[in-house]
Amino acid sequence: MKVTEIAVSNYRNLARQTVTLGDQLNIFTGSNAQGKTNLVESVYLCCIGKSPRTDKDRDLIRWQQDRAFVRVKYNCRFGEGEITVTLTAGAKKQITVNSVPISKIGELMGYLNCIYFSPKEIEIISRSPAERRRFLDIDLCQTDKNYFYSLTRFNKALAQRNNLLKQAKSVDGVKETVFAWDKQIAEEGAKVIAKRRSFCDKLKLYAKQSHATLTDGKEQLEMEYVTQIKGENVTEIAESYLTLLQSNVEKDFQLRHTSVGCQRDDIMLKINGVDVRSFGSQGQLRTTALSLKLAELQIFKNIIGEYPVLILDDVLSELDVDRQQRLLNFDKDLQILLTTATEINHDLAGSNCKFFTITKGKCDLRHA
Repeated sequence: MKVTEIAVSNYRNLARQTVTLGDQLNIFTGSNAQGKTNLVESVYLCCIGKSPRTDKDRDLIRWQQDRAFVRVKYNCRFGEGEITVTLTAGAKKQITVNSVPISKIGELMGYLNCIYFSPKEIEIISRSPAERRRFLDIDLCQTDKNYFYSLTRFNKALAQRNNLLKQAKSVDGVKETVFAWDKQIAEEGAKVIAKRRSFCDKLKLYAKQSHATLTDGKEQLEMEYVTQIKGENVTEIAESYLTLLQSNVEKDFQLRHTSVGCQRDDIMLKINGVDVRSFGSQGQLRTTALSLKLAELQIFKNIIGEYPVLILDDVLSELDVDRQQRLLNFDKDLQILLTTATEINHDLAGSNCKFFTITKGKCDLRHA
């Protein structure tokens, strides 16, 4: 999968322009706050329908403007494609796929696949379980539309249950009203858990291999999906889930929110038997994050038959030269969009590379 062209207008600080990309490594250089991240972020917007940095669409529209536009053209194994996103202040964003409007974000998933790697992504390892669940959810939503819809239905049912818990006057009142939502939460939550667990089982094998390579075999990475809900298949998980929800009603009433379920699940990550989430060094956190990203690339290729586009936003400074080399030369079939505030060694970049300079929101091609 390769992005061939990016067209933007009033997206964050970006001037109206069209950028034609190379099919391997594309490097965007420039000082801070010039628009490098904004340009590659526009590609990710066309991938999942939202920014990786904000949930507010208004923040994506250039200052003192009322409308922003992004169009990404791409090639994949099914042929050529085009996605557009139009953002208008005070209105719902409009998305088209191959000139056909879509009404739900779920309809966008799977057309253009991307993996986004930034310094913030490194925090996936050290920060809250919510960050690690988000990591799984983004990948699964891109590769499995049914997962997206199950997750959406689960979140809506969970929000309804939590609202009832907040408004209830007594435990007896809660017990009478939450059962219907418990059943839906258990059914959809079971699907979410089963698919997250299956994805982690595949991911951990590649992550273990990548980590061993990056550390010359000195470190062994272990990874496991952790949940309170028991069961080997969707049916068993749903039964266990429903029982757990109902047995915790009184506790949930006191807390005024749902205390059990897949909204509390996590990914266990250990290096040589030590929990890297709590006790990992900065170097181990970076290497673990990079191992997961390399593993993601392999998983995507296995599932969809080709690599996704890899977006590297200002992460090379977080990695030593050897890890930079391994990342930028991962596979010639992989397209990379890379931003950096510093110059890249031309030997490291290789011959099949396009260099761009971004200044005050304007992107210009330059020769290596």
